[in-house]
Amino acid sequence: MKKTSLGIKLSGMILCSMLILAVALFVTSTAEHRTKVDEYYKETASKLSLSVAHSVDGDFIGRLRLLVEEDEFKALRKEAEESGNWDPVWDYVDQKGVRDEFESLYNSLEQIRKDMDVMYIYIHSIEGSVSVYLVSAPEGIEYLGLVGHNAEEFSMYTTNVHIDPDVSNMDGEWVCSAYEPIFDSSGNAVSTVGVDIDMNQVMADRNHFRYRMIIFSFIITALTVFIGIMLVRTYAVKPIEKLTEGAKAFTDEEKGYCKESVISMDIHSGDEIETLYNETRTMQTKILDYVANITKITAEKERIGAELNVATQIQADMLPRIFPAFPERSEFDLFATMTPAKEVGGDFYDFFLIDDDHLGLVMADVSGKGVPAALFMVIAKTLIKNRSQLGGNPAEILSFVNEQLCEGNEAELFVTVWLAIIEISTGKGMAANAGHEHPAIRRGDGSWELSYYKHSPAVATMEGLRFREHEFEIHPGDSLFVYTDGVTEATNAHNELFGEQRLLEALNKDNMAHPRDLLKNVKEGIDTFVGDAPQFDDITMLCLKWNK
Repeated sequence: MKKTSLGIKLSGMILCSMLILAVALFVTSTAEHRTKVDEYYKETASKLSLSVAHSVDGDFIGRLRLLVEEDEFKALRKEAEESGNWDPVWDYVDQKGVRDEFESLYNSLEQIRKDMDVMYIYIHSIEGSVSVYLVSAPEGIEYLGLVGHNAEEFSMYTTNVHIDPDVSNMDGEWVCSAYEPIFDSSGNAVSTVGVDIDMNQVMADRNHFRYRMIIFSFIITALTVFIGIMLVRTYAVKPIEKLTEGAKAFTDEEKGYCKESVISMDIHSGDEIETLYNETRTMQTKILDYVANITKITAEKERIGAELNVATQIQADMLPRIFPAFPERSEFDLFATMTPAKEVGGDFYDFFLIDDDHLGLVMADVSGKGVPAALFMVIAKTLIKNRSQLGGNPAEILSFVNEQLCEGNEAELFVTVWLAIIEISTGKGMAANAGHEHPAIRRGDGSWELSYYKHSPAVATMEGLRFREHEFEIHPGDSLFVYTDGVTEATNAHNELFGEQRLLEALNKDNMAHPRDLLKNVKEGIDTFVGDAPQFDDITMLCLKWNK
């Protein structure tokens, strides 16, 4: 995706903001100018119309209204409309003695119009279908007041009351108009005086003002945007560009992390950019420390890994791994395996000849995992084997080992042990089970079954323990299978245990199989059941087949 420069983005934001501000300034100023000017002319027109209304004789206007309603005047007016000769009409008015007053009124209005620079002043009254009005206009005297016209053409003046001033366009001319009623001596409104002030020049000035405001706004906007861009470029974009270059230099793969690549520049703006710079520099320094620590930890981990590999090999070498174990002895076959959950495990098995006629078998599981359990396992295995070779029954051997392991056992580790000693010549054996799993046995060509009996407590749980033991006898064709809890407690993704029943099913899959194949079948059964779930415990198994 194409990236846009921060300077361009900020410049665009400034430009948009200034354009909005300029438009708002233009609209506000023109509206304010229009309102102020219009209010001024409205107020002037209103005061002028009120002044004229007060100076006009309302009784005279009333007499004019009565005059135009006379039958003789109507007849003369009709003839004048047909012939176009209005002299008889004005002669009749002169006879009635109102012409002089009419002309005096007009001259007065004309003088006011000229003095006040007004476009039109007119007095207008309507009675029925006859209109009486007088207009003072720049074009000259208009004796229209005594001519009959259709009243509908002048309906806006029929109210004979005050009308608020307004600015309007009449026949292409802009005027500000105001109207006030004229009262007679009795206080009755008999006519309306109207004043029209010329607004054409005002409108032209208003347009010029708008053009000037547009130019002014454009200049101010352009100047502000230019200054804003320069300030943004100087105080924001350039420092950020420097920070970016410093960050790129710090992550340069060829140069790598080093003290020389830590960003260093003179930024003392006292704002967020300086804070960003300080935090970036602090972060880079911490990254260097972190990389150094990671390098040290990785080296240490590799060293520990190498040592664990050696420990794994040592532990594996401690367990009998050469099969057949006693090739010169045809009385029995045996096979054993141990699969640790970690690099080193706490399970162990052992088998050894105590003398030519006695075979010792051991299956044990140390509590805990990892290196502590492995160390405890080495001690336990060594004690059990050494004490067994001195003679004695399984209970005596475990009692001795228990006392030895309880000394200085601050880690409070313990070990479950199944220990058996078999007399090879007779097949008679003695076994002690210190908290360990129940062994499985197959008689002749029968099926595998678990052998249940009471257990003793695990070894190293407390001093002074006495262990139970029981006699058993193994016959030609029989097989014995012992294991640790890593077999029956193997767990799948659904948190289900492999259990004793599945163990028996795996053993009976090929119940007459050689010990090596038998252990292979059990391991395959565990792996199929567990699937991708991780192994949490050591898996240790031993199988003995009696041939004699």
